Amino acid sequence: MNEKIADDVYRRLRQDIIRGVLRPNEALVETELAARLNVSRTPVRETLHRLAADGLIVSHRRRWHVYEHSSEEIRQIYEVRAALEGYAARLACTRGTDEEFRALAHAQQEPEETTTQGHVEHNERFHDLIVVAAGNDRLAAQIRGNRLYFFNYRLAALYSPDDVAEYARQHAELVKAVTARDADRAERLTHEHIDHALNLILTKLH
Repeated sequence: MNEKIADDVYRRLRQDIIRGVLRPNEALVETELAARLNVSRTPVRETLHRLAADGLIVSHRRRWHVYEHSSEEIRQIYEVRAALEGYAARLACTRGTDEEFRALAHAQQEPEETTTQGHVEHNERFHDLIVVAAGNDRLAAQIRGNRLYFFNYRLAALYSPDDVAEYARQHAELVKAVTARDADRAERLTHEHIDHALNLILTKLH
């Protein structure tokens, strides 16, 4: 099987789940997915097993379904995220270069996106810059694998202007701490920022 085709199918279906094209509890049928993606069933079958390993789909009555996370699972995901990204912020303070800090400050000052996808992707770009500055590829892989889920897009669709302004304020404070190389403050602010996002999810979506 062509690995490029398999990876492309995986990327496309994972993206469809994360962005809500394929909704929680929706059944996934190999033949239908293969027809939609214009590929054979083999890369689709492999992709479904990979998505199951990612925790994004689950087998129920011999059929695959998009997984819907419970409130407790979302809490645990965000607690792990706070621990990993908090430590990344701490490392960034000691390892980040001036050029990386300038890129971070520039990203924070970019105009806020107005679409749901734009909000999520802007936030991911910002936090990725801190992760890159931490200089630990294994840590970065763990963070990225634990970050993108459908409920992030659902939450972004419900942002009020006040929510957007609060996120911008928190990002600005985090930039100040990282660029000042204040590791304790950067780690604490990251925890607070992710806790704030968790509370919004639990309040608005459950």
